[in-house]
Amino acid sequence: MLKLSKTSKILFSLLVSATLEATSLEDFYLQVHQQSLQKDYVTFRGRSLLSHEAYIEILKESEKERLQGSLVMIRGRIERFIYLNETGGIALSSDQNANLRFDIRYYETLKDIGIGGGFFAICVLPRYDKCLLLGYKAFD
Repeated sequence: MLKLSKTSKILFSLLVSATLEATSLEDFYLQVHQQSLQKDYVTFRGRSLLSHEAYIEILKESEKERLQGSLVMIRGRIERFIYLNETGGIALSSDQNANLRFDIRYYETLKDIGIGGGFFAICVLPRYDKCLLLGYKAFD
């Protein structure tokens, strides 16, 4: 039987809940960030989860290389949409100096959030691709 840490249980409930409020995501992000600064990474499904801020500002290149394939949680605002196509999905640039790529199914939700709108996402490192938008109703 797989044993999840307390933080992993919180993450799992965040990912599957369809009625999250931004404050709970904010609190979770702050916890992930605090643990990232201490290099006590949250583990979710065998992958480390760290904050975007810790990843870009604090970690050395050798540590970043070791964390390839890990997950990064980002809290940001949409600056601009980079591209949209049915096979590649939708890419956007955030105010956190990151370009993220989402599946096409997120298009309407990201469009509704709009330029300047805030979001939380979890992406795969190092390219910030395969991103999941957090805090919005699950898709059918």
